[in-house]
Amino acid sequence: MAEKKVTEQKTTDFVAETTADGNFIITREPIKGANGKQLKTRDGRLYFAYVLQGKLRNRPVKVDFSPKDKGGYLPLDLVFDVSEKVELYITEVTQEINGTKSKRTVYTVNAVDGDGLVWKAEVKPTRTSDRDMLAMLINLIGAQVKTETVTDETPATA
Repeated sequence: MAEKKVTEQKTTDFVAETTADGNFIITREPIKGANGKQLKTRDGRLYFAYVLQGKLRNRPVKVDFSPKDKGGYLPLDLVFDVSEKVELYITEVTQEINGTKSKRTVYTVNAVDGDGLVWKAEVKPTRTSDRDMLAMLINLIGAQVKTETVTDETPATA
């Protein structure tokens, strides 16, 4: 009975904004202070939050994303300068080095500019709760996660 309810929810209710390929859409939102103005860094750059908005059991949820490292804010801002809404690509990478296999999930945001040039930056869910909510959204819409195997001979792409 519960499985039937989930199936109905997949087809009738809004879960999250996606593309035709089934990729989630990430948006950039300004971070505002108590006075309502957008916060700035010491050198004058604006602060932004990178979020996936959706609904789980009719409750609005936000999944926050941040760059993979501290230097990743510039590439992320360059991607969002192309478009305010970008696609999130999720890839499960299996890597084998010296006979040891390791798995990791790579999250990449991509935008294509007017010249057809692809701009991309690697991101990660900010908190463990964000990763959990993202997993729930993936399960609810039945999104397919791309898998990739990297060996010693294969150059790592992510």
